[in-house]
Amino acid sequence: MKQMSLRAIVMLIISGVFLAGLIVFCCFYVTDASDWALYPANTHLFNDGQISRAGKITDRNGTVLAQTVNGERIYNDSRSIRKATLHAVGDLDGFIKTGLQSQYLGALCDYNLIDGVYQLQNTGNDLQTTLDADVCATALEGLGNDAGTVGVYNYKTGEVICMVSTPTYDVEDADDVQKAKDGAYAGVYINRFLSATYTPGSTFKIITAAAGIDTFSDIYEREYVCQGGVEIDGEWVSCMGYHGTQTLTEAFAHSCNAYFSQLAVDVGQQKLDEFAQKAGFNQSFAMDGISAATSFFDISATRDIDLAWAGMGQFTNMMNPLQYITMLGGIANGGSTPNPYMVESITSPMGIPLHINLFRGSTTVFDSKICAEVTELMRNAVKNNYGTWRFPGLDVCAKSGTAEVGEDQTPHSVFVGFTTDEDLPLAFVVLVEHGGAGSSRACNIAASVLQSAREHVVF
Repeated sequence: MKQMSLRAIVMLIISGVFLAGLIVFCCFYVTDASDWALYPANTHLFNDGQISRAGKITDRNGTVLAQTVNGERIYNDSRSIRKATLHAVGDLDGFIKTGLQSQYLGALCDYNLIDGVYQLQNTGNDLQTTLDADVCATALEGLGNDAGTVGVYNYKTGEVICMVSTPTYDVEDADDVQKAKDGAYAGVYINRFLSATYTPGSTFKIITAAAGIDTFSDIYEREYVCQGGVEIDGEWVSCMGYHGTQTLTEAFAHSCNAYFSQLAVDVGQQKLDEFAQKAGFNQSFAMDGISAATSFFDISATRDIDLAWAGMGQFTNMMNPLQYITMLGGIANGGSTPNPYMVESITSPMGIPLHINLFRGSTTVFDSKICAEVTELMRNAVKNNYGTWRFPGLDVCAKSGTAEVGEDQTPHSVFVGFTTDEDLPLAFVVLVEHGGAGSSRACNIAASVLQSAREHVVF
């Protein structure tokens, strides 16, 4: 009898251990099975570590950006489109971690917990993006051999029309691929639109202006003097011009450093910090579940001179292009905007929709009155500085930036803004690393990209 009881206890212990192991295995299976199935050693999906089976990725018009043909992953026929959309689509080796072929590999390969990656059709699911391949190619042409990024999106719907990052390379040119691997193109695997931060330069004056509008009831009568700059805390803040006595409207159009440094000091640390937070600084942004780098703003325990530099977009200010374009969309849309997205749909080989965005969320920036007034300032800057002739057929509101990035280095060229056209409601960010004045290089790129969108995109 004692022997029977001992055997029963042993069997219960063994059963308990087995059950516990089964539970642990199931937990690991649920959480890690996709990593096992999508590991590059899986020859059902990869060939020598490169993706060899996945569904199509297309642009908004059905133009194929990447597809699998006879077990080989091939890209668009156009070299310029391949290079322009590389950071959105992703490379074959998975080095571009923010690319769709990395972030949505499971969906493209039709992975699920029951069947793994087995499928009768052996083709995978198709993913349609909101991108326009022709607009992206235009952006790439504008950036040329310079590092930088261009982003454009519909601030009414959230659709990202253009997302280009340079340097890039031709994934179907073996020599170009090898150059990328050998480090010939610095930071080539980084999507600068999502994963980089930059000094905003004078584009931050949008935020300083908004803070000033909220702080002073007489903001449009308030004047500051520019004598080629201004002295604050015994230090000289230089300006690109000698503007004399100016109002906010005049100073915004002239992008006067002297005016905005003095305005920032009078607005004060608390208010400027409040409006930077409203604009999205120090907050996390993501697109289609892909996290972006966090913009940075910190003016705690600063002197007036530090506050002055921050108010004109220098000091320690760092902006992320996704955060910035969302801020611009919010201003254009009267206070809030749908969050940008790039994945329009995922469809099975049988035509069954697998990806439904019922609610993408939205971002709120400033109140509607402030947005309207900032919009007018940006429109006036185009009329009286950049030139409406640059943007034929479009009503553009914009702000340039010449972002200083260190002594003996050419500043970054930045141009941001939005259109107010009802049939083409677009917000945009253009940044050219070491491109010089934002009112020339980045502005010209923005003009060509917006015209391309006008010609090719229909909402």
